[in-house]
Amino acid sequence: MSLLAQDERLTRRVGAIALGVIATAIGFFVFVWDRIEIGSPTRIRVYFRHSASLREGAPLIVAGKTIGHIEAIENVLHGGKNPLAGEVGTVATVAIDDDQAWKVPASAEIFVASRGMLSGKYLEVAPAKRDAEPGPSVREGAELLAASPPSLDSVLQRTWTNITTARMFAEAVGPEYRALRTQLDALRGNLAATAAELDALAPGNRATEPLFDQARDIMAEAKQLRDVGLGGDLGIAAFRTMVADARRVLAQTRAALDKLEPLAARLGSEVTRVRGGIAARDPVGRLEAAIARGREAIAKIDPLLAKAEEISARVARGEGSLGLLMKDPEFPEDAKELGKILKRKPWRVIVKPK
Repeated sequence: MSLLAQDERLTRRVGAIALGVIATAIGFFVFVWDRIEIGSPTRIRVYFRHSASLREGAPLIVAGKTIGHIEAIENVLHGGKNPLAGEVGTVATVAIDDDQAWKVPASAEIFVASRGMLSGKYLEVAPAKRDAEPGPSVREGAELLAASPPSLDSVLQRTWTNITTARMFAEAVGPEYRALRTQLDALRGNLAATAAELDALAPGNRATEPLFDQARDIMAEAKQLRDVGLGGDLGIAAFRTMVADARRVLAQTRAALDKLEPLAARLGSEVTRVRGGIAARDPVGRLEAAIARGREAIAKIDPLLAKAEEISARVARGEGSLGLLMKDPEFPEDAKELGKILKRKPWRVIVKPK
């Protein structure tokens, strides 16, 4: 075998070995290098009530320098002994470079920050207070509670959730209100028809004048209930007052109808005895029909009022309704905190100065 052929085979072997070494080195730096721990990092656990889109791998920064990173983020279930005091939330395992742990006090305030509204989130250790004692640094396994992020995205997300809840509540309640207003209109029309029949049947009859006045009062209250109680502010107190007024109007209407029935019977007998010709036009029958229509309208309003009371109770309890918007204790506090930050430290929300 010639020397030239041996050199060619040797060249191919050397080239293959070199390519293998290069590929191994690339794979090592891409897949292994970041996972190699030089020294022993100090791992702490940071608890959050709201982690604000924080991701694994996000850095931990002190005074503008990265001293560690987040290794893992897990959910925290209800109960247990931790800085969340048994509430639900998340916990992040943070690995701090071993020679940098002294920069994080055991009583440090850690919060979620970002360089801009759309940039990635990271953890930052707040500067110590001006007159505060230095204190010891964190140790392996320390547990800290991070400040709830008063960031703009958190406030806007909660606002959007509450607006959506209010819209769903309005859509659910709307048909019931429209039906109740329709039935109140029908009741008002029936009361007017009853009064007209009584007036036609016995004009100038003094016995019917108090009933006319009562019917007019009931119609006025029903109109006010429809136009004001069902078209104005839907606060809890106004809502309950509206339901109580509606039930009072119905009770008065029932009492008036109870008085009208014997009066109609008595007037009918008098008409039959005195003026038989009027019976052909049957005004008493029309009066009785008007009374029956009034009772039918009341029967339709009763279940609507029961539904309204149920909705009022749901709102008072804050169950998936406008009550969530009215009773949310976090939103006003977040809004106040956001206002303070925008005045004093706007870079925590908008952009950090360089």
